[in-house]
Parts: sequence; C-alpha cells; structure tokens
Amino acid sequence: MGPTLKGQWTAAACVFGAAAIFAIVYWAVGGAVFPTDDAFINLHNAQVIHDGYDQKYLGVPALVGATSGVHLALLLVIEKVVSSDTIALYLLGAFCGVVYVLGLLFASMNVGCSPLEAALIAIGGLIFAGTLFQLLNGMDTGLSMAAVAWNIKLLTDKRRTLWLSLLCGIMPFIRPELSLFSAGSMFILLLDNDRTSHFKIAACVTSILCTVPFLVWYWVDTGSLVPNTVGAKTYFFADRYADLPSKLLFVSLAMARAAVASFPLFLCARFIRPRSAGIMLAVSAITFIGLYFWKFPSGLSHNGSRYLYIFVPVILFGVACGLTSAARTKTLRLIGISAFFLPLAFGWQLSDYWTHITGNQKSLCDVVRWINQNLPDRPTILVHDAGYVAYAGHVPLVDLVGLKTPAATEFHKRLTYPSVGKLRSKAIADIARSFNTEYLLALEEWNERFDLVDGLREEGWRVEEVYAGIASENTPASDVYHLYRLRKAVSTVGQFGIDRRSGRATLKGTQVLPDLDSLKVEESFDRPEQAGD
Repeated sequence: MGPTLKGQWTAAACVFGAAAIFAIVYWAVGGAVFPTDDAFINLHNAQVIHDGYDQKYLGVPALVGATSGVHLALLLVIEKVVSSDTIALYLLGAFCGVVYVLGLLFASMNVGCSPLEAALIAIGGLIFAGTLFQLLNGMDTGLSMAAVAWNIKLLTDKRRTLWLSLLCGIMPFIRPELSLFSAGSMFILLLDNDRTSHFKIAACVTSILCTVPFLVWYWVDTGSLVPNTVGAKTYFFADRYADLPSKLLFVSLAMARAAVASFPLFLCARFIRPRSAGIMLAVSAITFIGLYFWKFPSGLSHNGSRYLYIFVPVILFGVACGLTSAARTKTLRLIGISAFFLPLAFGWQLSDYWTHITGNQKSLCDVVRWINQNLPDRPTILVHDAGYVAYAGHVPLVDLVGLKTPAATEFHKRLTYPSVGKLRSKAIADIARSFNTEYLLALEEWNERFDLVDGLREEGWRVEEVYAGIASENTPASDVYHLYRLRKAVSTVGQFGIDRRSGRATLKGTQVLPDLDSLKVEESFDRPEQAGD
C-alpha cells in the first residue's frame, strides 16, 4: 500500500470518526441544542434573509449583528437542503469540525508525521482544551479553527498554490481577527522564491476576487464594509479606558485559564517550522492579544474564552513539528504530562456546555414561551441576549448592547464608553425611554454584573418582576432569566433619526420629555406588515 493511498484511508477514517462523535453527541443531548444565545442570532439572521425583513428588530438588516458572513452564507446553503434550521446549524458545526480535523491531519503529514500519528493529533484536536464543545456552540468558532488549520496546511505544502490565496481572501469574513493570519500568509506567499511573478499576481487577484463579494454584501446590506459586532461590544463593555491593573487582570486571568487548559502542549509552539510560518503565527498571536488588551480585554473570557480557540490548531501543529524533529523525546514527554491536564480542560468545557443547555437556555426558552402566551399586545421588550427571543418570540425587541439595534450603540458610545461603564445605567435608561420599551428580559448574572434593574430604578424607572424562567433543578440563581415590567420616568434624552439601511442612529441634541407615555422613536423607514397585526 503506497503512502498516498494510506493517507487517503487515514483521512476517511478521521472523517468517519469525527462525524460519529457529532452523531453521538446529537443523540446524547436529544437533538440540535446550543449552549449560547448567540447561536440563535445566526438562526434569526437567516430568518431575516428568508423573510426579506426583520419583524423583531424593525428596519434592521440581516447582516447587522452577524460577525461571520461566511458562516451565515454556509448556513443558508445547508438550509436549502435541510428543512429544520436548528439541525442545519448543528450540521454546519459538525461540518466545520470535520474540516478542522482534516486540516490538522494534512498539516501534520506535511511536516513528516506518519498517518497514524497525524490521525491521533487530528482526532485529539477534538479533545484538546475541550475543543469539541466550542465546535458545538452554534457560532463561528469551529469555522475559524478550521480556517486556521487549513491556513497552516496550505502554508506548509511543498509547493504553495492559489488555494492559499483564496483562503486568505475569505478569512477576514470568517472572523475579523483572522485578517492577521491572512495578511501574514499573503506576505509569505509573495516572498516565496519558488513562485513566479505571474503566480504572485494571480494570487493577489484571487484573494481580492474572494474578498469583494463579502465587502459588497456588507455594504449593500448595512452601509458598512465591516461587521458592527466588535464595535458594539467595545462600547458597551467599555474596557478601553479602564485602568492598567484592571486590563492586566482581565487578560492575565484569560491567559492563565488558557495556559492551564493547554498545558504543557502550548510549549510545543516553539518547534513550529518552517521558520517563516512560525514567525507569522507568533506575530499574529502577539498582535491579537495586544489588540484585545488595548481595546477589549474582558472579551477574551467571553463564551468559554472562545476567541482564543483559533490558536488550538497552532499548538497542535507545534506538537506535530516536535514529533518530527530532534525534539521528539521532549515532545513525547510533554504529551505524557498533558494526560493529567486534558481531562481538566475537557471537564471545564463539558460543565459549561451542560450548565448552559439545562440552565440558561432552558430558562430562556421558558420565558419566551410565557411571553408568547401572555403578552398578546406585543409590547416592545428590552433585551441583552438578542438571539433566541428574536428567533422564537413574536414581539418587537430592542437590544440594549447594540448588536441588533445599532441605534443603541450611539448611547453607549456617548456615555458608557468614555465613562468606563460608570454611565452605563444612564445609557440603558435613555435607550429604554427612547424606544418606549415596556419590559426588560435579563439574565440574573447580567443583572448583578451591570446593575440593570437597580440602575433603571436609580434613573427614575419603576421596575417590577412579572416572571422568572423555569430551569433544571440545581440551576444557580445567576443562570435564570427574569422578565420585568417597566414604567417610564421623565428625563432628558437625545433625539435621533435611524438610517434605513444601516439602522444607525444620529444624535441631534437633547430634549425634555414631559409626556413619555406618548413618546415614539422617530424612524426614517416604514414599519413592515407583520402577521397578527
């Protein structure tokens, strides 16, 4: 049996093994369920594209709140052949997982690993640092990891091809931070002495041609060339102007958790070859951490530290390089030690995954069900988790963070961001008042962390709890969603208009509102017809 045929059989075995794991999880958890609310933002965005307009976030385009245009496009493709949208999203996650495993397999074989060693690294990539549960989150994490794995594979091919430039063109639209890998890889490609000038020109053209469709899509749909999600989170969480010790603490805790989860295999990163690839990956990692430290340090810990998982393929590639170098004995020793730490990291992610499915999401589903049954007049509800309630609910919504309601971002940009969060309550109160919201749906953890209820009361609002979501037994109180009725207060707010295409607000000064019961948001778009109106 030749090596090529053996490699093909190994790849087939990896595909079967990875697919079997996702099938077993699907059976074990009882179907296509997701531990994060953000997964349902993806499903809701797909709904908006199918319907042609947004019935929940009135006048807001589908790509607002969509970080990954590529992920959304793939979901739309799968929904063409799968009737259930939740199953389609689960299948997309499984597909990304299989592609990620194949990328690790071929990258490992590129540096000389035997098919068996490469297969163990590839399948082990599902276990390492609890990666499996990041692939099951219904977001773009798995697609990002697959892109990095294939980026490394194509970068280490004996003869680099246009497939590398094609991938570089779409990576920024898988996740914005992958622009670092994209730019670095194109730089290496253009300096490759084994490739002709004609090839390099073709590579640049290929990359640009892959980029243009997504730029046009975002521009036509939102009026912007880049997603709004990072900006909205940056303004709401307001870390940019935090003091240095606080920023250091955020980053240190996130990095310490990542170090424990990947210990000691992250030490294998120093074995990466060729040298150009190692330098590019190191520079990308340092720049990534630096940018988050500068502008959004707390983001590194969000959703199980999911943003850091793009470096998992880098670490595992370092293991492959170590096994095929003079450092093989050291690498084997590190692999042996990792046996004591991998269960810990896997357990963390498993616990987080299960807690969210049986606690947060079950509670949220129950509240949304109650809203649909008990609020037939369809009042406007203020939310911070903007996904499931839009996907399964029937009421108009306002996202107080700004991911799905860009007009809210203007308040945080003006108040929350420069005050390092001290004026967040005023910003939220002004958002609630400006949109004439009648209810607040909040997770208790967010209520405690950001003083949502107390902050509104301090701003003069009357806040009364009307329902608490039912979760599984032993669910912590912080993981339960609560619905509150809001009574407006008289205050001063900014006037704004809303752009029809982008959904952004333009502040025009302030005015006193003596009769807030009659206040309505001025909109420059017509309200679409909705079923049940």
